[in-house]
Amino acid sequence: MAELLVTLGITGIVAALTIPTLINKYQEEQFKTAYKKAYSDLQQVIMLSLAYNEMPYRSSANDMQATIKEFEKITAGLIVSKQCNESNFYECWAKGDTVCGGACSSGNAEDGIDMENGAPNPSGSPQPFLDLSGRSWAVYEKTHNIYLVDTNGLSGPNLFGKDRWMFTFADENNNRVITGYPKKLKPYVGMDMTTVTAFCKHPPCYYKT
Repeated sequence: MAELLVTLGITGIVAALTIPTLINKYQEEQFKTAYKKAYSDLQQVIMLSLAYNEMPYRSSANDMQATIKEFEKITAGLIVSKQCNESNFYECWAKGDTVCGGACSSGNAEDGIDMENGAPNPSGSPQPFLDLSGRSWAVYEKTHNIYLVDTNGLSGPNLFGKDRWMFTFADENNNRVITGYPKKLKPYVGMDMTTVTAFCKHPPCYYKT
């Protein structure tokens, strides 16, 4: 009996040490798979719009009209299950981790924007939406061509590099389009991050892989 109890105790210790690691690995694989699916789906939408010459010309980095039209193409290309607006913004995009942890937000406390949870800025932004897969889509800021997806919608952890990702449009040299017509979609962040940075507050963040 004593030997059995010792064996069970050792087994319990080993399980306690290994199970959390296995769970984390499983979650990471889920995040990666969902990221690839969102990227693939959005890429198909953009390529179809490009094939029909429907993507707008961007006159500058802050071309709001181009951003609005680009997001309209994204919205039209995915099956929308719920559309939100400024008044119910967070019913389509949950508060949580933000692009650069709020440091890049155009809002400020005086405007009533929560710098930690307020990006994307609801004020005047194109309408966020939930698609039929339960994913949340939003524009980071109404003048920039940075488009966000939360691959499990309103559910947690709502962290960039986990279930939240950002895309932009690139030219034929894979550079982000500042002026001109886009040629393809690309991840806004093009590298994996294993330490805390402005774009990865909760490493690791597998933006590339």
